[in-house]
This record gives sequence, structure tokens and C-alpha cells, in this order.
Amino acid sequence: MKTKSQIMGLAGIAVSATLALSACNRQDDVSSRTADATDTPLQDSAMVAANDSAASATNANPTGDSSLLRDPNDTLSREPTAAGMSNMPSPTAASTALNAAEKKFLSDAASAGQYELALAQLATANASDSSVKSYAAMLVSDHTMANQKLQLLAQRRNVVLPTTLPQDKQEVIDRLTKVVGPEFDRQFTQIVGLHDHKTDISLFEKASREAKDSEVRDFAASTLPTLRSHLTAAQNLPAHVKGASGT
Repeated sequence: MKTKSQIMGLAGIAVSATLALSACNRQDDVSSRTADATDTPLQDSAMVAANDSAASATNANPTGDSSLLRDPNDTLSREPTAAGMSNMPSPTAASTALNAAEKKFLSDAASAGQYELALAQLATANASDSSVKSYAAMLVSDHTMANQKLQLLAQRRNVVLPTTLPQDKQEVIDRLTKVVGPEFDRQFTQIVGLHDHKTDISLFEKASREAKDSEVRDFAASTLPTLRSHLTAAQNLPAHVKGASGT
């Protein structure tokens, strides 16, 4: 009986120990869950703060290029452009302005072109010889085209061309307006066909050699063949329309 009592006592002690151990384990689980529940918001807050910081940096520099964060006044850190040159402003229009001689050439060429076009138009109506009429029609076509090219060139170079003729040229037009018949043919051929085209050729030859601006030089050179053909055509007109010195 004593042995049985001892066994029962030992079993009770074991049961008590087991219950105590279970209670401890449950308390540890609760503590662990409590700790996890407490730590998670802090970790999440840290992650949110880190994400907010990264988003702010991205918004401040959307391209991700750290060069955008440089001091704009730091000239030593400026990088070259794709062309390999520093990012400097392009040349202004003033850098391509014409010199005085080039501007004078355009002005003189415009006056001569307008004057000869006006007289050629007059000749298509007033000339009595068919060869003079044909010659005048050629001048109207060619000088109209040359005047248009000159106007475009002047616009690109910001040069204002004259809109009225010099007094001496206007006086020639006024005088020929009053002449008719064979006399008109002779005066027109002498003045416009021979004299004026020789003057034009000299003017354009000088510009084609001496102009610094490439467009002015090219315009003069490209117009010269037409002016020379006009002079040759005038020299080939019949003798009776050229007069005594028709060469």
C-alpha cells in the first residue's frame, strides 16, 4: 500500500509539472505574438519612410541624371554637347551681316534691274521692229527672274532694297516714253541693249570676285552669263536698229 501511494504521488507531481510547462509555453507564445504585432508597424513605418524618401528624390530628379543636381553656375563641370562643343549660344544674325560694298552692290543691282525691266516692258509695246520686240520680251523674262532672286537674297541678309529709281534713270524712262518708231528702236538698243548691259557686266564681275559673302558672290557669278548673253544679243540685232555705233 505504501508503494502504491508513492506511485500515485509521483504521478500527481508529473501531471502538475506538465500543466505548469504548458502554461509557460502558452505565455511565451502570447508574448512572441505580442512582440511581433508590436514590431511590425515600426518596420512598416520605416519602409514607408524609406519609400517616401526615394520618391522625393525621384520627383526632384525625374531623369535620374545626377548632373541635374549640379550648381548651374558651376562652369567647370559643364559637359560638351553631342556635337562635342560646349553649349554656347548660336551666332546672331549680325555675324552674317553684309559689309558696305556688298550692300551697295545689291542696291545698285536692284536699281539697274528695275530700270531695265521697266524699259523692256515699254519696248514690247513701243518698238517698231520685230527683232527689238523679241529682244525686249527676253529682257522682261530674264530680268523679272533675276530681280526675284535678288529680292530673296536681300531678305535673307536683312538688306532693304530701293523702291524708287535714281533720278537719272527715271529721266531716261520719261524721255523714251515720248519716242516712237525706228527712233525708239535705236535709242532703246543703244541705251539698254549695249550701254547698260556693259555697265551691268562690270558691276557683277567685280562682285563675283570681291564679295566676301558666298551668297552674294554666287548670285553675281550666276547672273553674269545671262547679262553677257543680253549684250551679245543686242550686238547681233540688225544694223538699222543699232545705229552707227552699234557694237
